[in-house]
Amino acid sequence: MRKRTPQLVIRPQASKSDMQSPVSSVLNPRTRSPSPTSRPRTPDLHNPSDVDEQHLDISDESESGSAITYFTRKDTVSKSPGIRYITEDLIKKLSKREQLGSVQSLNLCLSKAGGKKFKFIENLEKCDHLLVLNLNNNMIEKIEKLEKQIKLRELSLSYNRICKIEGLEHMVNLQNLMLAGNYIEQIPAWIGKKLRSLRVLNLKQNNITSKN
Repeated sequence: MRKRTPQLVIRPQASKSDMQSPVSSVLNPRTRSPSPTSRPRTPDLHNPSDVDEQHLDISDESESGSAITYFTRKDTVSKSPGIRYITEDLIKKLSKREQLGSVQSLNLCLSKAGGKKFKFIENLEKCDHLLVLNLNNNMIEKIEKLEKQIKLRELSLSYNRICKIEGLEHMVNLQNLMLAGNYIEQIPAWIGKKLRSLRVLNLKQNNITSKN
């Protein structure tokens, strides 16, 4: 049976201040500098019901649906509380796995309250069997270094500082993509073509003005 490409639906804003504006360019994501090899660790881990991992979810976000839907609204991001770094030791501690290749679910979602947060996606190359990755409520500016996550089914990057949807073109198994509360302005045209398994895309509380 031939796969059907999910139909994209854009919901307009209800208030005058949030009315869609003319097409504008996507903000260029910021560059990053190499991080130290180790930093303070975060004691949080999340996993869905179909993965046998420790459950320590502190996120208050849960989105689901049968079709891709875009929600748009201008929003702001709070002042930077400080930076943490994702290390292999941190991943092993949270997943309780010595072999990174056996990790299937990883929750790096932090509380919306104060405290240091992750700014960079890094050191996940050896987690090549990852199915679920939660990085909500951090300070991530760019979707990067996820080339090895070809089996990923769910990626949550809500409430970060992301300006552009990128670095996901290879994720043919991705079903849920959560990007609420970021700085995204444009929807790339390849979303429905290359992410063939995608069913849910949450873009509420962004600055969407066009589909590129």
